[in-house]
Amino acid sequence: MVLQKNRLCPHCGSDLHCCKNCSHFDEGLSSKCREPESPWVAERVGQNTCPYFEFATDPHSKECRKEVLSEAERAKEAFRALFRNL
Repeated sequence: MVLQKNRLCPHCGSDLHCCKNCSHFDEGLSSKCREPESPWVAERVGQNTCPYFEFATDPHSKECRKEVLSEAERAKEAFRALFRNL
């Protein structure tokens, strides 16, 4: 396996080139991938060398989203959460 130079997220330390960060990743499928030609990957969280890898564009799908938020953004989100169900 060839490791990439910048393979870790600077905020949470997780692998960047992994299935969970890919736009093709789908937890609901048995193969966990919408790309039919992709090779089978057993470790979905660890780094892999899948040739079909594309970073997901949805910022809510990133596992480290909460780590990146500033203190002010976390406070605003907590405030909004207080009144969501009213």
